[in-house]
Amino acid sequence: MLVQQFSQNITLRPAIADDVAWAAPLFFSAGPAVFSYIFASPFEESKAIFCQAFAYPQHALSYEHAQVVEVLNQPAGVMISYPGSLKRQADEKVHQVMARILPLRKLPKILVNLADLTRIKQDVSVQDYYILGLSVFPEFRSQGLGTYLLDQAEKQALSHRCQAISLDVTYNNTPARELFEHLGYRVTCSKSTQRFEQLTRSGGLHRMVKSLDQSPPID
Repeated sequence: MLVQQFSQNITLRPAIADDVAWAAPLFFSAGPAVFSYIFASPFEESKAIFCQAFAYPQHALSYEHAQVVEVLNQPAGVMISYPGSLKRQADEKVHQVMARILPLRKLPKILVNLADLTRIKQDVSVQDYYILGLSVFPEFRSQGLGTYLLDQAEKQALSHRCQAISLDVTYNNTPARELFEHLGYRVTCSKSTQRFEQLTRSGGLHRMVKSLDQSPPID
């Protein structure tokens, strides 16, 4: 539940290119080890890569798929999400963006890591909605904003007539898993590989899914 002082002063809006400077580092902070694994680079270098990618349009890591929550017109958090019907195409375009911003010497290792990640992550049905991730500034945590963002994602999923909403959470992120379970998400699959575990130190990935009521959304 949102703290009373926030409840009347909270807004949600689509991210814009000007949000990159704060929103990309904040989103990266939710999973630096996983992003470093994907980009085959140390944390700070991976953060810079992600910030560049976030600024590009029309792919899965883009600001175009991000929503910003504000409190009293001050940015408080960010979430990236999209319907499954869009996810596959958006994922494919990530490779094009990476080819533009990454040095060629990194591509072989990145391709190896992406192939490894493919063995862990489950496909998202075109009938489902997917949350890539969310993050809230420390000063706004424990105020219900994470739950607010998840509720907004659920409304968006229903507007797209999705049957379920899914996300991935690392084994060692117990607080996030407990929040998701409290909101009705259930673990449907848990996978890891030796490479992923060694490079991220996060164990593996749980796929968590929540079935959605298909009644018409209430405005």
